[in-house]
Order: sequence, then structure tokens, then C-alpha cells
Amino acid sequence: MARLIAVSIDCRNEAARHTFEEIVSGRRDYLVTKGQGTGAVDMLLLELDELRPQQTFGHIRKLLSASPNLEVFLTASRTDPQMLLEAFRLGVKEFLPQPLTRQEVEPALARFEERFNGRVFGAEMQSGRVVSVIGARGGVGASTVATNLATSVQQASQRESVALVDLDMHGGDLGLFLDLHASQGLKHLSKDISRLDETIIRSSLTPHSSGLHLLASGYEGFDEVAPTTGSTMRVIGLLRSMHRHVFVDSGHVLEPAVKEALDCSDQIIVVTTLSLPAIRRTKRLLETLGAAQYPAGKVQVVVNRYMNDQKDLLSETEDMLGLRMAGLIPNDYGTASEALDHGKPLTIMASRTTIGQWYLRGTDQLIGDKAAVNRTASGNESSKKASFFGRYLPSFGLETKGKPSVV
Repeated sequence: MARLIAVSIDCRNEAARHTFEEIVSGRRDYLVTKGQGTGAVDMLLLELDELRPQQTFGHIRKLLSASPNLEVFLTASRTDPQMLLEAFRLGVKEFLPQPLTRQEVEPALARFEERFNGRVFGAEMQSGRVVSVIGARGGVGASTVATNLATSVQQASQRESVALVDLDMHGGDLGLFLDLHASQGLKHLSKDISRLDETIIRSSLTPHSSGLHLLASGYEGFDEVAPTTGSTMRVIGLLRSMHRHVFVDSGHVLEPAVKEALDCSDQIIVVTTLSLPAIRRTKRLLETLGAAQYPAGKVQVVVNRYMNDQKDLLSETEDMLGLRMAGLIPNDYGTASEALDHGKPLTIMASRTTIGQWYLRGTDQLIGDKAAVNRTASGNESSKKASFFGRYLPSFGLETKGKPSVV
């Protein structure tokens, strides 16, 4: 499925409502929303008022006028050919006679999915590109990377809109990186995703002087409230339709909301460092992402805080992971910390430094639409002398002989 399907039910017949909801809820990528035909839903099951059918038809006409892509499934206890003909002329896609049965509903849903996927695929060809940045572990600088990639793209293409999403639900701090104070964010938007539309999303974005728009997290990490299932996917989908580029700071925890973001992303950038704990976590993370069977080249790895004297360690890391690093971000912790303290991106505050220049010049190559992971050739002869990893990694449960499949 291209993305999550939001379904609304406006049906007085409790048996029909229960049957339809049970069938839909059992299918992957469907979400039954609250409310009755309001908000940004993809499908509406609507019961015909058989005493006042024209009132129902007037309601359908208004709904489809406001939301042309909405698909209306009409249900009724009796079948009148003339009324059905009028309904289909209005734009109703399916009719389900009551009592509803799985034999009637399942084929209707299959037809809907075929139409839906074709429509969404066509729309996504014209929509923006989503890049998710995830840290192999905490402290590797994923937020710094996400912020500076986004601002770099915005600076390079002032005419193209860029959005930055803070998906860290354990205390997102992207506002500090940009010196922005957002009153609302993902936490607020996820409360009722059935009503989400571009207007609501736009009101939750905070503009930055560079032209970038930030969607804050809204989570402080002190509560246990998680986003509604499907809300992250829906928000990103709307942002994609509004912006040419969408960057998502996914933190470093693979929780449900983060998995939704990764699934609907065009590219995933894993940020790591050349320290043993980070390398171990990178290997585990790549194995987990590999199980998701993402398309080749969707997942790339960049090394943050890289130093030139780490060339041998870099080579051994690439050999163990079975891939070439997509980017080597130079180590300049002092400048990065100073930029954070001032609430300014490196590409603005320290554009002439080595690290600032890396973001300004290397971003296009890293996130270009044709970016792909360069795999190392397998079968290299192992060194007779015990390598760095050979000496230390067994205690971490890692092997250097077998190379994991590259995602």
C-alpha cells in the first residue's frame, strides 16, 4: 500500500457499522477514524436515508465538491435501481446492500485499493521527497545532521520549500538548533488525525529566517502518550504534498511512529560515529532495517565527527558492514556546539569552516534523487595480523567474517 488509508463511517445501522469496521480494521494499512465524514479521510461508508434520499445525495454532493478524491461507499437496506443510478452519477463508487457481508465488502475494498494506489502513485510522482535521519545510538549527532541538511537544501534552493520534522518523542530539541519557539507540534496534530488537512498542518509550522519550516515534536519525554497509529504517516504525507523536501529527525529509537516515518521515506540516513558502541549499534540497526526489505539504496550511512587519522578504522568498519559510507562529516565538535548555543545552523553561522563547507557542498550528493549505496566487493583476503575489530569486537557479539546484506 502506498500509504495509510483513513476511513470514516457514517451509518445509523449498528450491525452494518460493526461489520464494516471489523472487516476494514482487520486489513493492513487501514485506519478507522472518529467523526462522520469530516476531515481528510480517503473513504466514507455512508448510509442512505431511505425516507429522504435527496438529503443524502445533497450531502454527498457537498462532500465530493470539497474533497474530490474522497471515495463514498453507499449502503442501504433496499435496492432501488433509479436511486442507485443517481448515486453513481453523483460520484458514489460502491454500493453495499444491507445486511453487509464479507463476500460483498471484500471485493469492494479490493477495487477501491486498485483505484487508490493508482491515484496516490500519480500524486507522489509530483510530490516532495522525504528524507529521514536516524541515529545509530544517542549522542551521535543525528539532530545536528538533520538540521543542517535541511537548512543547506533551503539555502541552495530558495524557491523550493523545505520542512523539518522533529520526531523525537523523548524531548525533541530542534527548536534550540534554530532558535525557534513552537507552541504546537506532532503531539497536538496526532490527537485527531481524521481532521488533519493542509490548513491545520500549516498553522502548526514555525518559519525560520532561512525559509525553512519546522514542525516541532511537542513531546517532552515525561509522559507515556504515543502518537495515534497512522498519525505520523499522515502528517508526513501532507507535508510531502506541501513541500519539495521534507527532512525528519527520527531520533535513535525504533518506536512505532519512527517506523511509520521510515516506511514512507524516500531515503533513510543512518548517522553513526567510529566508536565501538556506535559501530555495534549501526550493525544491529542495519540488520533490522534490512528485514524491512526496503529498496536498494534507500538506506545510507554517514559518519559524523570523522577525523583523518581514522582511515584504517573506517576501512574496517565499511568491510564489516558491507558498504561504503555515503558521507564523512568532519569532526569539529567545538564549532557544532557553539552553533547550537547560538541557535544557528552551521551552514549559516560557520559557513566557511570545514564542517560548514561539507554541508553546503556535500548535501546535494548525499540526498540526490539518484543517490545509492556503493557496496564493497566481497571476498577480500583477510589480514594475517589481527585487526582492530578482530581484537575487540568478539566481546560485543560481532563477527567480521560474514557480511550482512546491505539495505
